[in-house]
Amino acid sequence: MSTDIFSNQKQPAIKILGASGGKSKTTDLTSIQISKNSVIDAGNLICAMDGSLEDIEHIFLTHIHLDHIVDIPFLLDNIYETQKKPIKIYSHIKNLQHLKKHIFNWEIWPDFSLIPMQNSKEFCVQYIPIEFDTQIKIDSFSITPIKNNHTSYSCGFIIKKGDNSLLFTSDSYCCDSIWEKVNKDLSISTVIIDVSFPSSFTELAKNSKHLTPELLQEDLKKLKRDDVIIHINHLKPSYQEQITTEIKQKNLLFNGGSILNSGDIVYF
Repeated sequence: MSTDIFSNQKQPAIKILGASGGKSKTTDLTSIQISKNSVIDAGNLICAMDGSLEDIEHIFLTHIHLDHIVDIPFLLDNIYETQKKPIKIYSHIKNLQHLKKHIFNWEIWPDFSLIPMQNSKEFCVQYIPIEFDTQIKIDSFSITPIKNNHTSYSCGFIIKKGDNSLLFTSDSYCCDSIWEKVNKDLSISTVIIDVSFPSSFTELAKNSKHLTPELLQEDLKKLKRDDVIIHINHLKPSYQEQITTEIKQKNLLFNGGSILNSGDIVYF
């Protein structure tokens, strides 16, 4: 994996490993690389990592819907023989409990938090509970989980490198606290936000806690700054063309923002 974009402190960046709200032949599920050894969500790790999967040490989960965790079991399976450090999985304690109960339960998949590494007495996985609005420092960046409006224990993350920050909302419905955070924290120059359905699907978006272009347009009225770059992700593949047309018609990509795809580099 090329680490050039992560070593440039004057121009901090993240890499989009997957940006879609659904899996198809041409789309990849949500995952963002934030440093050489750290990612947010695990929808597309196996196919997207340019270098060694053993580089991954930290996985921050916004929530545990399948499209955000699906590659964790296969990652552990791939690196077991050569793994030198435990993989730390960070999320709200309830998410971690559900992950252990419903996925890593010896029925669906082995519980790697109870399996020692080949050459160590340490276990392959460590679960690390996190709290909303509590900053975590990892190497050259910090990351802060913020409550969003999706599942009971879901969050977005503020990634800070030097004096610059990016807010990844993850999957979320309309959420006042997100824009309050952006309005108050002037270090946040960039926001990546979910638009999953076309505007004709308002009721489905409300029930599933996602946004449409029309809902985002209304939510953006809460943004009191004119200098924030708005990127959009999580489009459902079946409606990608329709959503894209709406986004452009409504001019929702503020300050040169884009609809994100796998492989994109986002500077902030």
